[in-house]
Amino acid sequence: MDDDEQFMKRLQELTSDIVDWSGFDPSKWRDEDLSDWQPKNDGQACGDGWSDDGAQYIPAEATTDTLPRDAGFAPLRKEDLESDEEGYFDASDLENIKWPEVGVKQGELDPVTELFTPWRMVSEYPNLFVGKRNSVRARPLFTLESLHQNRVWDLFYLYKPSDEANRKPVIFVPMYQMQHLLDVINRKLDVEFTFPKGHQELFAMPFGESNTAKPRFLGRSTSAEEWEKLTNNVPKRKPGDRSENAPFLAKQELTRRINAIFAPQEKGKKSKSNQIKRCNFHRAWGRNVKRVQRYLGLRRRVPPQATLKGPFTPLDLTQPTGIEPERSVVFIAIDLEAYELDHNMITEVGLAILDTAKISNVAPGEGSKNWFDLIQARHIRVKEHSWAQNSRHVQGRAEYFDFGESEFIEVSKIAGVLKETIEVASGKGEAAQKRNVVLVFHDQSADLKYISMLGYDVATADNIIEVVDTQEMFQYLSRSNNASRLSNVCGYLDIPWKNMHNAGNDAVYTLQAMIGLAINMRQKSLQRAAEKVAPKAAGKTAENAAEADMGAEDHLTFAEFTAKHAPEGKDEEGWESGGEQSDGGEPN
Repeated sequence: MDDDEQFMKRLQELTSDIVDWSGFDPSKWRDEDLSDWQPKNDGQACGDGWSDDGAQYIPAEATTDTLPRDAGFAPLRKEDLESDEEGYFDASDLENIKWPEVGVKQGELDPVTELFTPWRMVSEYPNLFVGKRNSVRARPLFTLESLHQNRVWDLFYLYKPSDEANRKPVIFVPMYQMQHLLDVINRKLDVEFTFPKGHQELFAMPFGESNTAKPRFLGRSTSAEEWEKLTNNVPKRKPGDRSENAPFLAKQELTRRINAIFAPQEKGKKSKSNQIKRCNFHRAWGRNVKRVQRYLGLRRRVPPQATLKGPFTPLDLTQPTGIEPERSVVFIAIDLEAYELDHNMITEVGLAILDTAKISNVAPGEGSKNWFDLIQARHIRVKEHSWAQNSRHVQGRAEYFDFGESEFIEVSKIAGVLKETIEVASGKGEAAQKRNVVLVFHDQSADLKYISMLGYDVATADNIIEVVDTQEMFQYLSRSNNASRLSNVCGYLDIPWKNMHNAGNDAVYTLQAMIGLAINMRQKSLQRAAEKVAPKAAGKTAENAAEADMGAEDHLTFAEFTAKHAPEGKDEEGWESGGEQSDGGEPN
């Protein structure tokens, strides 16, 4: 028996009587040119980088209570081939679903709906998440008119918390209605569109955590015309829509998630979108720096309609600044170390605290030494994990705390230590009021994740008014999109350091770096303002003043050079923050 006969015999055994293989010639199939063959579902290997038509995603939260229907794909049947629409399979048995009434009036909160999908994910699904071949077939089904054929949508709206201008809010629909749409389209096109991997949180968004705002009911849309009418007549904000009673970090997380809705872009739009995103980041960093300066008493608030007058003279660091630190802030720098072979194992926690109530009448001193001396530090080693020492990627220094004595505390008690440090910052006695706290990190994303792993949710602390990242502060100073190590930042500021990668030491150096960066940028801002207001004060033109200033620098980075010679009013990357005519505004 030759190879072809053996192959056919095995094929018939596998398929039994289901398939009639008469007339099939395996030798011809073997010789078929497959170089131009494309799989039926092109989503998996899409060149635009966004598509993922893979396995279906149903969030764990989507129980039968939140999904009043059968979730999942309906199998393709023989009778589906009989379709009235050219090019589409029949899906009439899945359409015309009568969703239960929401049960609340316009502008009210729906206590039942738990997970929402932004309308942008609905209408732009084929452009953002479907491969090139299938997107051509799918787009006609995602027009506003097509989305209302044989279906209704329950619309909800949510204002961005930090948007003071009362602009148009974000429109949402219940997640189960979006999933049902995909079920119908999957039947019609014989595809498997899903909530794409890497973007699943955009399709199943919960709201209301820690007193943050929730979407309010807008109305039931049965046509494209009704959709336009509803979305163009959204009610104004109501109490709670700005998440005013939510802790700062919870409000910040809500803003991040809303911004993420607009992050995915079509391939042709990504470059411009990335530039806009960078620009917004840079401007936010600049405003953050100015607020830090206000909290330290280095900068005053700018009155409304202020104009650049002067005189502007550099701060005399040998004298108190004469400016009362704003909001009586307590800065708390936090650094954590994890075991390099298991990042779920936290080995050290470092805390460095500066109470601005203690610096108002104290001169910063040369190199900010007087303020550095007021920093209180703690180094906590997790008792159960004290055996774990890093050496592969960085050399651990757990035994070399240079600002006091190390403490050994059980892992179960670390969350309580963090909570007490942050939420009762500098309070004395039960009647003491909570102090305003600004958390300081060098690369906040990693440390916030580690804090959460220890069992403490910083988003619940209602006295945290801001989070500062010295990595971002230094990027703003150097006008760089590349992050720098803490050691490089300290080196730039001439801050002596040793035994880094000890969490206690790193927390202290992070707080020292924040102070040094704030003073450094404040002095440079005052110098630039003085040159603008009185360029001829020393008998020089503005151009000569800039050249003289450059010549006096010991070192000038390329970024600083280009900043000095940038065309007037040209700031496409967002590195300008308004100079002395702005003060950083409020955190958001």
